[in-house]
Amino acid sequence: MVLAFALVAPSPALAAPPPYYPPVEYVPASRANYDVGRTAAITTIVIHETDGTWLSATNWFQNRNSRVSAHYLVRAWDGGIMQFVAEGDTAYHARAANPWSIGIEHEYDPRHAIPHTIAQYRSSALLVCAIARRYGIPTDRAHIVGHNELRGTDHSDPGPTWNWNYYMSLVNACSWQRAQPVARAALRTVANHGYVPSAGLEFDDISDEVLLLQWDLAYLGFMDPEEVAGGGSHFGPLTEEAVAKFQQSMVLPPTGSYDELTASALVQALLAAPADVPVTDLEMEAESDDVARLQTVLQELGYMDRVTGYYGEMTSDAVTTFQQDSGIYATGTYEVITRMALAARMRATVAREPVVEELEMTRVGFIAFGVLPY
Repeated sequence: MVLAFALVAPSPALAAPPPYYPPVEYVPASRANYDVGRTAAITTIVIHETDGTWLSATNWFQNRNSRVSAHYLVRAWDGGIMQFVAEGDTAYHARAANPWSIGIEHEYDPRHAIPHTIAQYRSSALLVCAIARRYGIPTDRAHIVGHNELRGTDHSDPGPTWNWNYYMSLVNACSWQRAQPVARAALRTVANHGYVPSAGLEFDDISDEVLLLQWDLAYLGFMDPEEVAGGGSHFGPLTEEAVAKFQQSMVLPPTGSYDELTASALVQALLAAPADVPVTDLEMEAESDDVARLQTVLQELGYMDRVTGYYGEMTSDAVTTFQQDSGIYATGTYEVITRMALAARMRATVAREPVVEELEMTRVGFIAFGVLPY
């Protein structure tokens, strides 16, 4: 009886999202459109499409006669998240699955030219990662499902335009299983060169080290920043091809695998073309010239409008938004992956020529020190 009561009556903790959730606007659904409490543990996240505008969905959830709701709605144009039902309560979104699932609607209305957007995918993925972290839900396709994949449903959403591969790559990039602070603090990098990941990364790896490698290659002109931002930290064909091209530019065997020799060459290439962004890690309440430089770069990229030299909420919010736009687990702190992403974005905005000349000089130096095997 005690357990049953605990499942039915929501606790304050279930009603208020933890601080690691992305920003959420609360818009309460009609009380007629959900049940208070839960009768089962939360194990599944259900992905929906609205087949209408976010305004029509909002009106529908607030209409007491609709008998329909969802926990969240993610807007298309900017990825804004609205919450209609507390996670500790049972929304009416998936029939028999309601007691043990959380429903996330996504604005989609092809009749009014409203498609799914990158901003929407990224915002939704951050929300899913936060929910998964909160309840210990595995971030895989057995636990993150479409409405159309549930038993006994007659719904077809999300339809064929929903990009599951891209979406899950974003979820994998921010999933809490590998994004805990302890794990991030243990980012494996080359000794005394923390901006280069340690050798040994392999095809199909998914890790922060892979993401750092990708942003290093993007900075040097071997990967497209947008491909890195949407790649989910996955060492796939694009990364393998970029590594091979980098190896070829350094007169190394173009194997596409990230070995010790390639890591050494990457260190030399980045030393030859230093990034004009702060080198040290920065976080809330820091005050220094490095903070001012970080703010200046964020301002040039359109993420801030003031330079103060103080790392407060304004700077943290700007860094968070930049991280979200760059496929980086959003912490609001400035660390090595964010550093290389910022450097790559800056390099792209000023439309500088590819770093062929810099790499040529580096290659010559590499050979002079007898590092190459021939």
